Amino acid sequence: MLVSIPGPPILPGELTKIDDVFKETLRERELSRQSGEATALAARLIELYQNGVQDVVALRALAKLF
Repeated sequence: MLVSIPGPPILPGELTKIDDVFKETLRERELSRQSGEATALAARLIELYQNGVQDVVALRALAKLF
C-alpha cells in the first residue's frame, strides 16, 4: 500500500537518523519490526520529522511518549 505523506522529501542521511531512533525504540520495547506498533511508530517518527522535530534527542524523547 502506497501512502502519500505531505511535506518535504526526507533525504537518505535524514532517513538514517529516523531509522536509528526507530530501531532503538523497537529494541527498548522488544517489538517486532513487522508489528502494527512498529508500523505506527515509524509513521509517527516520519510525521514528527517532517513537522520540524529533526533533532535525534528530541525524536528519541517523543518516541518514548508514543
